[in-house]
Parts: sequence; structure tokens; C-alpha cells
Amino acid sequence: MSDDESGRVERVEQRVTWAELFFDLVWVFAITQISVALAHAHSLLDVATAVMLFLPLWMGWVGAALLGNATGESLDGVQGRLLVFALAACGLGMSVAVPDALGSRGVLFGVCYVLMRLILWQRMRRWPAFGGLRVEPFSVSLLVSGPLFLAGAFLDSGPREVLWATGAVIEVLGTALLGKRLDRARFETSHLPERFGLFVIMALGETVIASGGHVSDGHLGTVQLVTLGLAFVLIVQLWWAYFHYSAPAARHSLDIDPVQARIVRDVFSYAHLAYAVAIILMAVGLEELLVSPLQRPHELPQFMLAPGAALYLAGFCYARWRMFGAAAVPRTAGVLACLAVASAASAVPLVVTAVLVVLVLGAVNGAEAFITETGRPLPLLRVPGRQRVQERP
Repeated sequence: MSDDESGRVERVEQRVTWAELFFDLVWVFAITQISVALAHAHSLLDVATAVMLFLPLWMGWVGAALLGNATGESLDGVQGRLLVFALAACGLGMSVAVPDALGSRGVLFGVCYVLMRLILWQRMRRWPAFGGLRVEPFSVSLLVSGPLFLAGAFLDSGPREVLWATGAVIEVLGTALLGKRLDRARFETSHLPERFGLFVIMALGETVIASGGHVSDGHLGTVQLVTLGLAFVLIVQLWWAYFHYSAPAARHSLDIDPVQARIVRDVFSYAHLAYAVAIILMAVGLEELLVSPLQRPHELPQFMLAPGAALYLAGFCYARWRMFGAAAVPRTAGVLACLAVASAASAVPLVVTAVLVVLVLGAVNGAEAFITETGRPLPLLRVPGRQRVQERP
């Protein structure tokens, strides 16, 4: 806060620090590792395993974002920067372990996870927002999920997956299970939207790499150029769906909601998890598209584009419901349309599926733009279980 010459109090918004941006570079690598794991998936169990490995990485990143929000300017000091670098080192160890986390690198993954949760707990346990609570999300992650990951690291594949999956689910659901204990927590409302928006950018970067990487290394003919252009349009549609309307709405909701902790949990932690997983799935699908655009899909990674788009739009429906008590009809219709495209994907070439997904995303974004620019009310699908809150004008 600062005072201007007229005596009015001017709010100074908290910005993302350079150390946090460096920290994000490690998670760029983590996203790539998960993308590679999904690209080699042969079954839905392989997909579930890759997502399971992503969950502790995601929640570690969320924990670091909350640490930065709670710490404020002190995070940009010497001790704060060293703390961020220590967390980044743990994330790097986990990311390096991903390709063989269920094999010889399981101990590296488990130990780095526990160290990361220990560092976060040590700094966050005395956060005033917790009001002296002995049981809060960071202690649950360390004292419940931590032993499961550590014990699982020394077991064979099978039991390891069971313990790790249990630990990952407990960590993700920890804040929800704690219920109203966290309702009094207050957050700086400019920092978190910027942090989570940056993660979306990082994930979108993986789609650019997946699309451009194959084309740059191989033959560049008319088919490849057209397909690359199609992929780029799809990526732009993903950006538009998030940053043009949804990101400002999330910031607005965090500003006005009396229970900020619920918005942080449901909209930022959970909905953004859906966005991240969806974009990674689509990155794998786009890479397969660029490899063989005219081929019909027959391997699991080739089917990931349309389901990823459906999950992406479903995340927005969930977020809007949790923010304002209703899902937008255009995005709900988009989810159903993408699921229909996914169900027919085996019968058509990959490029046809991509065209249909682009058309669906374009229709959703176009409908919302038309409704907003002409001053019409956005058609909403009311869902029970959430009291209506004033929406962004």
C-alpha cells in the first residue's frame, strides 16, 4: 500500500518474482516429461500412471505459488530466492525420475517429493491464515502423503503404484477434506491469477514444441504446412478460451468472494489441474497429427486430441460453476461436441478430427465474443450446490 499526494491509499499489486519465473523453468521440463510418458502410453492404465506422476508435481507447484503469495516481497530476498531454488531442485529431481519412476528411479522421485513437501511445510506452517491449525494442507501432504510416497519408492511396481496413487489423491483432496477450517485464509489477488496464468502459458508452450518440432526436423511440404497452420489455429483458440474471458473472471471472483480459500482450491488448484492435463493431452495429439495427418488413428496417443479439448472446456464449466453457480452454455455444448468428435475419431483421418476440434473451439469462442460484444446475457446452465455470486460485468 502507498499514499498518493491527495492522501488516498493506493494499492500496490504483488507481482511474480524473477526467482519464481526461474522455478517455472523446471516445471516446463516436468510438463515435457509427462508429455513424453503419455506419448508412449499403450493403455488407459499408462495414461492414469502418467497423470498420477503429474499430480505431486502439480501440487508442489501450487504449494510454491501459495508460498510466494503468502511471503510477498520477502521471497525476492536472498533467503527467499535460495528457498525457491531448493524447491526447484526437488522438482528437477522428480522430473528426471519420471521416465522410470516405477522402476529404478522411484527412490529419487519419492525422496525429492518428501523434501519438497518438508521445505514447504517448514515455511508455511506458521502462516497467519492457518491460525495455528495443526492439520492444514501442507502438513497433510508431508505427514500423510509423504510416507506413502517414501514407502512406495522402496517397493516393487504394483504396490508402489497403489501407495503413490493413494498419496496423490490424498494430497489433491486434502484442502477439500479440511472443509471450512481454511475459510479465513486471505490471499493477494493479483499474484495468484498471474502465477496460474503463467502455468497455462507453460503448458501451451508444450503444444507449440510438439507441433513445430516434428515439422522442423522432417519433410516440409504442402500437407505439413497446412497441418501446422491448423495446429497453430487450435493453439490460439486454447489461449483465447482461457485468457480473453476466463482469466479475468477468475481474478474478479478472487477479489469479491468472501471465502477466497474456496476459489483458490476449486478454481485455481482443481480447474487449472484440468486445464494443464488437457493441454498436455492435446500436445501429444498435435504431435501425432503432424507425424501422420492423413492416417486414421490406431494407437492411444493418436486419440488424445478431442478428449483433451473436452476436458479443457469441462474445466471452464466447473470453474464457472464454483465461481458463479452456473456453467456457460456455449462451453457446455463444446464439451458435448468434443466428446462426439472423440467417439468418431477412429473412423476418420487425424486431420479431420483436428479440423472438427478447431471448429468446435472456434464456435465456442465466437459465440461468447458475439454475446459479450453485443451486450447480450450469456446463457447459463444452473447447477445445484453453489450459491450465485455477482459475476464480472
